[in-house]
Amino acid sequence: MASNELDSNIPVFRGAGHLLRLIADLVRRPRRRECPEPVRHRGVAQGREGLPVLCLVSGADHTQLAKGISYFLSHADPRRVPHCLHDLQDGAPPPPPESVEAVRRTLERLAQGFARSVHGSDGRVRFRRFGLVNWLTQAGATGAAPYSGGVEGNDHTLLQGLREREFRRRRLFGLLRSPETELAVDGTVPWWVWLFAVHVFPLAWFRVRRGLGREYRWLLNQPYLAPRDPGTFIGFAERLTAPHHQVEDPEQLRKLMVNAFLEDLRVAFRRRIWRPRTARRTAYCVALLDGANADNCGYPLLQTIIDVRNETGAFDPLLVISCGAEPPAEGTGIRADWGHSSLWELADRLYGGWRDTFLHQGRARNRAPWYLPVTVPRLLPPSDQGYELTRRLEVAQDARLRIPEPPLWARRVVSVVAACGVLVALLGAGGLVLSRESNYRRAHCGLHRFEGDAETLRTAETGECIGVARNGFTFHSPDPLLNKTLRTIHTQNARAEEAHRAAPERPFVTLVHLSALLSVSGKSTGQLAYGREALQGAASAQSRQLRSTGAAEPILRIFPANAGSGMRFGTRVVEILEGLRQQDPSLVGVTGLDQSREATNRTIRKLTAVGLPMVATTLSADSLVRQSPMYFQVSPQNTREADVAAAYADHVVGHGRKKPARQVRIISSADPSDTYSRTLSDDVAQRFRARGFTVEKTSFTPPPPPGADPSSDAPGPGTVGQRSCSYPGVVFFAGRSEDFESLLGGINESCNSDPPTLLGGDDVARLAADADRRQHYPGIPYDFLDFTLGSARCDDTSELYAELSRLFPEECAQVASSSLDGHAALGFDAVKLYINAVKQLREDAAQMPLTPPAVWHAISGVHGDEALDGESGIISFGGDVDRQVPLDKLLSVQHIDGAGKPTQAGFCGRVGGQKQSSWCPPLEAEKDR
Repeated sequence: MASNELDSNIPVFRGAGHLLRLIADLVRRPRRRECPEPVRHRGVAQGREGLPVLCLVSGADHTQLAKGISYFLSHADPRRVPHCLHDLQDGAPPPPPESVEAVRRTLERLAQGFARSVHGSDGRVRFRRFGLVNWLTQAGATGAAPYSGGVEGNDHTLLQGLREREFRRRRLFGLLRSPETELAVDGTVPWWVWLFAVHVFPLAWFRVRRGLGREYRWLLNQPYLAPRDPGTFIGFAERLTAPHHQVEDPEQLRKLMVNAFLEDLRVAFRRRIWRPRTARRTAYCVALLDGANADNCGYPLLQTIIDVRNETGAFDPLLVISCGAEPPAEGTGIRADWGHSSLWELADRLYGGWRDTFLHQGRARNRAPWYLPVTVPRLLPPSDQGYELTRRLEVAQDARLRIPEPPLWARRVVSVVAACGVLVALLGAGGLVLSRESNYRRAHCGLHRFEGDAETLRTAETGECIGVARNGFTFHSPDPLLNKTLRTIHTQNARAEEAHRAAPERPFVTLVHLSALLSVSGKSTGQLAYGREALQGAASAQSRQLRSTGAAEPILRIFPANAGSGMRFGTRVVEILEGLRQQDPSLVGVTGLDQSREATNRTIRKLTAVGLPMVATTLSADSLVRQSPMYFQVSPQNTREADVAAAYADHVVGHGRKKPARQVRIISSADPSDTYSRTLSDDVAQRFRARGFTVEKTSFTPPPPPGADPSSDAPGPGTVGQRSCSYPGVVFFAGRSEDFESLLGGINESCNSDPPTLLGGDDVARLAADADRRQHYPGIPYDFLDFTLGSARCDDTSELYAELSRLFPEECAQVASSSLDGHAALGFDAVKLYINAVKQLREDAAQMPLTPPAVWHAISGVHGDEALDGESGIISFGGDVDRQVPLDKLLSVQHIDGAGKPTQAGFCGRVGGQKQSSWCPPLEAEKDR
């Protein structure tokens, strides 16, 4: 009968089935823990884990026993058992049995066998640690990697060799590793590897790799050969190179090699949930040593393996099977460890007996419990009567080795599906995070959540960036000069914080400058100029204060804030300020505010609810003071503006060159939210009637914001201008500067040669302050009301402009025009009002906390001798606790002639020792004066 294909290469002898089952029991890896399974006593696992050293004594006739076992392991189901067959008697004359070189060669052959790709990606092993030790022991040897101490020293040459090895043992510059290359010791490398490794990649990289690579760290922490002598990696590595290792203890060197070899196996089999490949290793590695006897390194290697196991106490997944014709000689140590030969008989219960012995004696720290010697019966010739029966009953039945399937979760298909699922989940989570981050950045002015200003900035529906900038954010402004102003304030804030740390006893306060036009898209830089100038005035006041060193002098920070075009998002900004105030108790007030609109009224009411006092710079609507008792302003009200306008018009009618008729056409905005235009129009009508003028009112519809509907059916400002050409009296414009520019355009088209008499409110000063815009219609003269005396210059006669020339020298060329609107001066005075109030509080009540209510109370007391002689005139609240507007605040009339040049036509109000014009309304007396 023909022999079965699977058992045809397995020797036939009595008990062959027992041997095959014994090997099968030893190579199968349990799903949990390691072999042998421990004995449990009272629910506690006892005994140590370990695999025996299986020593087969086969006699002279068993020449193919090791090959038969190799065949048996190769044809395991469902995959081969990783193993390596090494004939200790094959090849050139071996070195002395106990020599280091003999053990090294054997371990190298075994490592090469276990690293072969024939074992599959789940069965092959990467020998990083043994590969490094093997390379070091070969470095400098004849025919191996060149290593010589040149003029740069041995350590440099060794480092270079190690670096070249790093590139040589990797594929494609290390992107794809190959297990077989770990053991390479060839000293020659391709020219491109040498060029890249030596000249392109710096030596410093390998020094970093030495600190991060696991094999390098392991080499300095393993227990053999005192690796900390001399204290460095390169020093210990040099001790392992030839010929230096020849003076080391051979036994210790053998143990180092064996331990490195076993550690690589331990790492490859160490179960980790994130390494499903380790769970797919369901069979231990098998080292088949054929021809082990006293004349080769077989017995010393077995002893060294057992000694390392005893000394490290670590489990290693290696089953060692040695095949020898004869047992060790009587009287030798290894023969004593094997025990009496009567115990070597091949039987079915052989593994169970060894396991019981090992579990009870495995911690005895001697070699005997590790050995499992077995006497293999003689080989049966095919002519023997029992040959066919033995082959069928023992060999054929057990020739198919079945190893356990990996757990379901660790199988490759499941791993791939799980990896894909994890990848999809990560991509989904990453997409979600990116989406949320993208949404966050869109909602926070393009800032990511870890930037300092992101928490206090928001993107409004109009695309404007609103909120408070504490860390220098520029609100995406298109004006480079405005951006420089914001950065200057941020720099000065940093200086203020340093000054506060250096002098914590000085008062430390923070103001928020709230503007309406810091980030409006589509606006020209000229239309953003007044917001910039107000900030420059505030920055100038802050800069002067930072140079003050007195104990009562406050240290000041300024946080720029944007409420959007027309202050429409002011209440949202106040909500941000409310949270900011809880975090920062130094926040005591708000300056700025812009445009007298209904949104501004809501903002003032919201600030009052939060408990923050306000000092407005350019607001003038009469209704603002009724919104909050905590509201102050440094500019005059519309009622005073109407008084001055009516007085000046009365003067022009009686003494002017053109002598218009005693009648006035008041042009105002039809926008119901424009409080400034509505209240100014009403006040002007009342004051002009009181002086005998015939009053006529006309409204216009301002251009609506993008996407919005017009506010009324009234004509546009250009059309109203055209219809005013033939008007014989005074045309008073009570609207915004951009609409006045459209009005001039209409007049220019229809009556450029004979325009009407034009008088504009204070908002027209914004147009006059821009020299380029002002000169668009040179043939049309007009007058306008201004909150300053007129043109200024950068010199030392003014605190503001002397400081402005130092901080913003490029502005000095435009000061003659830009100062006309008074925004810089009013911004400067608003901050100075806070500074004087805090200083007065500290001088009068040094222990009083600097809270917003305390600062508000101090501001209300500014009058008389304590009045502020500011850049925009004298600021005094007249001694009336209910007064929130300066008494007789400065108002001038500026005239723009046909060439577009500004000149002062007169002024009214309190300005130092100067006397107001003769046509002005009389001054109001202060209380107690």
